[in-house]
Amino acid sequence: MRGWRVAESFPVAYLRPRYVGTWLLIGLIGLTWMLPRRWALGLGRRLGRQFYKRNAKRREIARINIDFCFPELDDADRERLVREHFEFYGRNVIDFSLAWWGSPARVKRWVQFNGVASLDEHLAANRRVILITPHAVGMDLGGILLSGRHPTVSMMKRAPDALLNHMLLRGRERMGAQMIMRDDGLRPLVRGIRDGRQCYFIPDEDFGPEHSVFAPFFGVPTATLTSVARLAKVTGAVVMPVITWLDVDSARYTVDIGAPLENFPSGDALADASAVNAALEERVRLAPAQYMWTLRWFKTRPDGAPSPYDHLVQETRG
Repeated sequence: MRGWRVAESFPVAYLRPRYVGTWLLIGLIGLTWMLPRRWALGLGRRLGRQFYKRNAKRREIARINIDFCFPELDDADRERLVREHFEFYGRNVIDFSLAWWGSPARVKRWVQFNGVASLDEHLAANRRVILITPHAVGMDLGGILLSGRHPTVSMMKRAPDALLNHMLLRGRERMGAQMIMRDDGLRPLVRGIRDGRQCYFIPDEDFGPEHSVFAPFFGVPTATLTSVARLAKVTGAVVMPVITWLDVDSARYTVDIGAPLENFPSGDALADASAVNAALEERVRLAPAQYMWTLRWFKTRPDGAPSPYDHLVQETRG
């Protein structure tokens, strides 16, 4: 693995009182760095249980999403999945210590790769590769480890808290990734792919009906971006799905890479979006509790139907 790089110099402004809460969070994460691995994960589990108890809105969003995606489960099993998700989310918060401060050797100790031979074969043949990953709790570590194996370009949303944004950017870039802010658009991402960097791309977001088509995800018509197909077309890249998931028993993460999408892009926007969603769904089903169920995946409904989350917004405003 390559050594890490620092994303930006440290502005003195981050020492202002407005960042006290963020520093407390960073301090908590930093303290867990000194704990044995299983103790740290146990603390993360308890932290996740507190998130479950204290954040009624996110808890309800997770319930709505899981009701949509797993109708075959009974009420008790769906609620168990909600609780497990929050526990994994808490573990992920604690594991930012690995993402932010872990040496390449220490991070490698707790992460393994599955299906990486196909990726290596494409890269060795100088083929361009786009790795698509769903919003799973281990996506940061997965991206960091992949960038340690091969130069990477990726995209991130700018965090509203500047100090938190600095820490996230530093963690994601420190082993050799080039991060593009989402508000910079896709052109820098295309340049990075054409320069020979593998692309680590997270396409599963609901940005409304513009630039989206309604493709099935867990059998639910979902507003799906067409950007993966467009990127693959303009760069000639192979598209491969990947997810990073945590096995609690071994305390290790697995970066799990699937087979390349076939006949992609096909030129049919709906067919291509459906192929992307099917590949991501297959990855999510490897570790269902570790998908980010607390995000509003189904906010935009076909034919302008009401969002299933509208009542939560109204309750918050009230």
